[in-house]
Amino acid sequence: MKLRRGFPKYLLVNAVEDLLPAEIVHRPKRGFTLPFEHWLRDQLHDQIERQFREWDEGPLADYIDGHAVRGIWKLFLSRRTSWSRPWAHWFPG
Repeated sequence: MKLRRGFPKYLLVNAVEDLLPAEIVHRPKRGFTLPFEHWLRDQLHDQIERQFREWDEGPLADYIDGHAVRGIWKLFLSRRTSWSRPWAHWFPG
């Protein structure tokens, strides 16, 4: 019942089918991307800059190569690497 060939999320669609317009229910599957790059450049920029100071002065200074992480941050800010590289350092797994 859960899996129907060619009909992704069959149970979910079946549960809301009468609540949504047919063009929504039966449209092709689409992807969704969160605005990570925008967040890093805008809302999280100052927080990340503060994080550098905490790493230099805090207990993680012995474990994190601040110079290397700053290099990745500068590459991102200059648009020479994607958002995923700095994101992986600040928000691991």
